Amino acid sequence: MGAGQSHLPNPSDPSVAKQTIAVDGGNWGADAHRVPSAKDNLLGIQDAHLTTLYDNFRNSVEKYGTADCLGTRITKEDGSRGAYSFISYATASARATEVGSALVHLGLAAQTPVGIYSINRTEWVLVEQACNAYSLPTVALYDTLGAGAVRFIMNHAELPIVFCSADKAGAVLDALKIDGGVPSLKYIVTFEGADEATVNRAKEHNVTVHTFKEILELGKANPAPHRPPQQDDLAVIMYTSGTTGDPKGVMLTHKNFISTINAVLFHGVALNTDDVHFSFLPLAHSFERAVQGTILRVGASIGFFQGAIPKLAEDIQELKPTLFCGVPRVFNRFYDRVVNTVTAAGGVKLTLFTKAFAARRHALKHGQDTPFWNKLVFDKMKLILGGRVRYMITGSAPIDSKVLEFLRVCFCPVVFQGYGLTETCAASAITNYNDTLLGRVGPPLAVNEYKLTDVPDMNYFVTDKPNPRGELWIRGNNVFKGYFKDPKKTAEDLDADGWFHTGDVGMWNEDGSLSIIDRKKNIFKLAQGEYVAAEFLEGVFQKSKWILQVFVYGNSLKTTLLAVVVLDPDTIKPWAKSQGLSEDLNALAANADVQKMVLDDMTAVGKAEGLKGFEFVKGIIVESEPFAVENDLLTPTFKLRRPNATQKYKAQLEEKYKTVEP
Repeated sequence: MGAGQSHLPNPSDPSVAKQTIAVDGGNWGADAHRVPSAKDNLLGIQDAHLTTLYDNFRNSVEKYGTADCLGTRITKEDGSRGAYSFISYATASARATEVGSALVHLGLAAQTPVGIYSINRTEWVLVEQACNAYSLPTVALYDTLGAGAVRFIMNHAELPIVFCSADKAGAVLDALKIDGGVPSLKYIVTFEGADEATVNRAKEHNVTVHTFKEILELGKANPAPHRPPQQDDLAVIMYTSGTTGDPKGVMLTHKNFISTINAVLFHGVALNTDDVHFSFLPLAHSFERAVQGTILRVGASIGFFQGAIPKLAEDIQELKPTLFCGVPRVFNRFYDRVVNTVTAAGGVKLTLFTKAFAARRHALKHGQDTPFWNKLVFDKMKLILGGRVRYMITGSAPIDSKVLEFLRVCFCPVVFQGYGLTETCAASAITNYNDTLLGRVGPPLAVNEYKLTDVPDMNYFVTDKPNPRGELWIRGNNVFKGYFKDPKKTAEDLDADGWFHTGDVGMWNEDGSLSIIDRKKNIFKLAQGEYVAAEFLEGVFQKSKWILQVFVYGNSLKTTLLAVVVLDPDTIKPWAKSQGLSEDLNALAANADVQKMVLDDMTAVGKAEGLKGFEFVKGIIVESEPFAVENDLLTPTFKLRRPNATQKYKAQLEEKYKTVEP
């Protein structure tokens, strides 16, 4: 069976009108909600022979042993990249067994955590599958973490071994020098070779360095039988980088992952052996781990990016994936570049695109398509993603409705918007296949039940009419076991009845779907007593065409808001050129006329979005350097580090207040 084309969504399908039901006593606002198919029982383990991630992979090895599994682009003699080369499921299984056998030979007992520190690659998954086969939880270190966080995680998880790319070995060794080092660490395994300097530095800390090739040979020489886990055993300790404090270790079991995979497939993401997934979102995040677990369940293949974000388009063209998973940050760039290109072209091209977009948007809303416009416009646009994508999934953060609609019209009619957290094993809700409306994350998956609870400080109540609103609580078989070695934090977020308190504010729509409308945390009060949800406002102001990133700031002693905005070079540079101005971003950020233009546009956007008076920004600081992980203003999951941003810009913001509130 070929991957084929997915059928068009049908907005009139009966499932769209009634996406959830109240299961307790019929109180629509206050009761728990489930999808109708899970009214009596939440989905979990369905097959007694498929209860762990070990079973998940082994089952596909037995069924699809000769099928392509993991692919990497060949490096040519001149250093450029060629076609993708795949190893089969059977080969991947054999190599994973060799890795696992080596770990047993090195003395790792069951439930000993194993660290992995690298970008996505074939070896990453081989180590993961080795750990699954020998009951060893994995601990991923973010590729962009600093030495302090790396040391914290290695110590907190008491890692005896870390597999890493050669370029990350130095970061691991640097961590050994900080505050007493990492006493538990005995081995570093580099996926490539290890130079003499690295080996010698490691010896200074009584750490032995092996290459991945050596580990494979060690395992081959010392074969050990698989040591399968149980469904309630830990599969992963996934550290989430908060905006403040040390990372939290989220404990996810094999049952958590299998329940999520079952729920995604049950929901209608109909994948098969001919599907191809493009892997570039970090495997250190739960989203990509859940996606790959689903891919491996059905015997499909995974092609990895070559590690360079600027080369993504080149990798996609070569791989031609059928499934494309991304985050709003990625999709926003697609949208901006296409729209800016078409707008700049003007004339016939702009007119043609505008007509085509309107026609297909209208058609899709009625379950129809536009063969004429597809052939003339959209089939060419689909080639940007290789021409074969039949499913797109966006997750990790809310996506702008106009961007979501753009993806559906221009690239793929079936775009699932997911909602979940690391604590829910990535997936928790996915939009109904046939629901083409915007601004919702769909119903909960069949593995979960949802309920809302009042947030009085923010005036959100489950009795609100016509749409109940409140903090979202989640319960189900994919909800985490707790935070590793942190019972206090576990008790704060996971109550005695099994409800995980997300901190997100949700709203029930009349059809039973859910919209995420706010965040309970990251709110502050202005001097006049008004509460401000900074993340919500940042999402609004980021719709300004001049803004790449924005940080909204308020002071409880002040009555107005300020913001730090980062200019979007894709829009501001062409504008500057058209005005005869320098295209230098530093010069543009310092230009008073540019600052006024950006603030005026933010005001216009705020009015269009219906903001209240106190929610408008009254003064801005214009920045040319983006917020980034490297300058400590973003977490590795690209969330704003609000305290760090406050500290960096505090003096400038206080000076700005002198002109805004003299």
